Amino acid sequence: MKLSHMFARMVGLVGMRVLGAGLNVIIQIVFARIFLPEDVGVIMLCMSTAAFISLFASLGYPWLAQTQLPRFDALGLKKIQHRFHGAFLHDASAAILLISTAVVTASMLAALGTSTNTALLFGCLSAPASMLLRYDSAIANTQRKFTLSYAPDFLCRPLLLLAFILIPYLIGWHMSVVQAMVAFVVVLYIVAAGQACYLGSQGVLPSDFRQARALLTRVLRTRALPLAVVAAVSTSFADIVTLLGGLLLPPSDVALLAVTIRLAAIAGFVIQVTQQFVLPDLTTALTLHNKPLANRLLLRMNALTLVTIIGGLLATVVCGRFALGLFGEHYVGGFGLLIIFMVGQSIRALGGMNQQLLSIEGKQTRTAASSIMALALLVSVSVIMVHYYGLVGMGYGVLVAECAWALLLAAQAQIHTGQRGDVLWLFAHKL
Repeated sequence: MKLSHMFARMVGLVGMRVLGAGLNVIIQIVFARIFLPEDVGVIMLCMSTAAFISLFASLGYPWLAQTQLPRFDALGLKKIQHRFHGAFLHDASAAILLISTAVVTASMLAALGTSTNTALLFGCLSAPASMLLRYDSAIANTQRKFTLSYAPDFLCRPLLLLAFILIPYLIGWHMSVVQAMVAFVVVLYIVAAGQACYLGSQGVLPSDFRQARALLTRVLRTRALPLAVVAAVSTSFADIVTLLGGLLLPPSDVALLAVTIRLAAIAGFVIQVTQQFVLPDLTTALTLHNKPLANRLLLRMNALTLVTIIGGLLATVVCGRFALGLFGEHYVGGFGLLIIFMVGQSIRALGGMNQQLLSIEGKQTRTAASSIMALALLVSVSVIMVHYYGLVGMGYGVLVAECAWALLLAAQAQIHTGQRGDVLWLFAHKL
């Protein structure tokens, strides 16, 4: 493939992800304008529950597939590919049943309230489709079907959900919160089924369930599971925070929490996308042991990250209240929480590319311990802080978790790679 074609495809895929992020913000604004804050909180909790369960029930197989399936294909091992799919179906089916049962049982025993229990139930119902969407997207990516990998989740799903919500509203029929969650579940299954149909026999099939082999499944499970934990912190942190808030806060506060954490996450999303531009060159430089070039790339990326996060903080201070006002008057009260979450994104940004350094060196499973520690601190600190400070206490829990994650990744990068990818280390060594 020519360089111009590669660049055009990269720009197209990044643009698709950015457009998808924008559509998700629009959906949140529409929800906030149509429904009461407590109803928005219930809907957001439903969505975050689906994301949380599908992420952990997939057990890291989508991320492992992106490296292992191309290797199997290159070696002509077609049968092992189907056994890989079978291992996923075997483990994921058991995991999603176990996690969903645990979530529903715990919510009933904890007496969380009818609206919260309903949100968790619909989240569980939509989780299988969300999980299939994750896995099939990974398969499409390994087959270089990039549009099929990104378009269903980033474009089709939000556009379809927007249509399901807006069209009834425009013709004068106001949906209930339960009907909105039904629409969310239906959309997920439609999109997942459509993607699976396009993949056809090249994707995961029900018949692959019989292809699973116990020994291979045990090996894959050991390698895949740590990747799910890392992905939870690196890509689905906002959903975890929203789900945790749903268990600790009233629905109207959950709406504020969900909106502010997602707005702050846009800065992190921009940084993550820009890092993709330098990652191939950084990987090549480190593979060829060209450390001067690698350090220059890391410095440039960190400089760009600092500019981005400073710009994000300034924009939040100046325009934060206006942005929250787009959702409704109730949401303007979340301005202080939005600032806290932006500080959390700044801490994550200052962590630089330590996670990427570990991944390039094949140490990605090492970061699972850091992720588990960060999640444990998020839960424990949030429970305590919410008791004393209410909604703002969730912000303090996020700050502690972000600090811990950044520091632990820095330590692991130093130990396992002999260097770090954060700006403080690079400047301290005058690189």
